[in-house]
Amino acid sequence: MTFIHPARIETPDEMLDKARQGDTKSFGQIYELWAESIYRYTYLKTKNEFAAEDLTAETFLKAWKGLKTFKPKPEVKFSTWLFSIARNTVIDYYRTVKQEISFDNLPEIEDVEGGKELYGEQHELRDKLAHLRPEYREVLELRYVQDISISKVAQIMKKKEGNIRTLTNRALAALKKELS
Repeated sequence: MTFIHPARIETPDEMLDKARQGDTKSFGQIYELWAESIYRYTYLKTKNEFAAEDLTAETFLKAWKGLKTFKPKPEVKFSTWLFSIARNTVIDYYRTVKQEISFDNLPEIEDVEGGKELYGEQHELRDKLAHLRPEYREVLELRYVQDISISKVAQIMKKKEGNIRTLTNRALAALKKELS
């Protein structure tokens, strides 16, 4: 399966409407559209394949149960709602396992010979991100790793767009300070 960037995925309204009426086949199609993106998101948060698989499944189970209450609006897309569920599921996971939430993961980049070596700059960036406040790491991960818009990040983090812009600027300033 090829990875499609979350910003390019559109959930057809007809498919969503059928799923909201209980059509499992339509929800299965929604799952196929979003499963890889949700898995990548949960894996970045946990660094654990098994936990990411479980959290992805739990996210879709919660989405299925709550789909009837989801009211599509122009300002609230399905993807934002789904990522909010995933975010809350990850937070719940860390509450139960009593670990600190880690948002400092970056995906591995394959080198020319196909190995999974991380470039030196990526090691340094990962180390510096680890020193940032969790809220800063999260906003940077959502904005720049997941490439989610400010408005969607605001909805996911339950903050105003202006707060997300400010938080992003502060996070970037803190990261720049760590890198210098």
